Amino acid sequence: MLETNPKGRSTTLFKALLGTLLVGGTVLTANTAQAVGWEPTPPIGGATGFKCLLNDPLCFTTPITLGDKEVMLISRTTLVAANDDVVEFTLDPTNVNTPYNLSLDFNPNRNNILNDTGNLRYKIAITDPTRFFAQVRLANQGDITNGEYTITKTFWNSDYTTQVISDVLVNPTTPDGISLASLNLQTLYVQDEWNVQPGANGSINSLQNSFGQTDHVPGPLPLVGIGAAFGLSRRIRSRIKGARLA
Repeated sequence: MLETNPKGRSTTLFKALLGTLLVGGTVLTANTAQAVGWEPTPPIGGATGFKCLLNDPLCFTTPITLGDKEVMLISRTTLVAANDDVVEFTLDPTNVNTPYNLSLDFNPNRNNILNDTGNLRYKIAITDPTRFFAQVRLANQGDITNGEYTITKTFWNSDYTTQVISDVLVNPTTPDGISLASLNLQTLYVQDEWNVQPGANGSINSLQNSFGQTDHVPGPLPLVGIGAAFGLSRRIRSRIKGARLA
């Protein structure tokens, strides 16, 4: 005889369905709390993923899993007390070198009126034990035309104790690509820090990091196609941001 408990069984079934989403053939997983804080992004240009409005505290209490990557947002500081900044974590299989992208989208954009400083910290880990980070692409999107701002991107290999990368970006025309292939890392702790001064001429729209991996103990790998990949990522992100603000 089947055990009957309509209320309990229906709740369990709802949680199971809520915990697994299928978008464009890619499995996106989320626990119950995640389903409240994070929501799927539109499948634009082959990219699927999640986004979270940073005013929601659940963004910083639950991890998000996409493919074999897990992201945990750790903290965010900013001088702008009320805003609608959004973190988006997406997977674009057509970008062979760095298919996973995490972006902090500013709303409003950081510019010379705001005179804003702050940072976003998060952890990204590979859940597949056979894979390692091979490269990371560091970028920002904006139109600041002078040096009255800095963006500093720093990566650690263990809980912000051992520094792996530290790079300062000033309105780059193409992203900085950095190889991680020789380090055999499966976890990275990241800090994106911005500092926009009153004399800055223009605005910063978003901060972005994209990640690639290898499925074996890696040797040095070339960073190819970075500019083209960033162009596609920027177009996808503009469309997602435009849809969100509409």
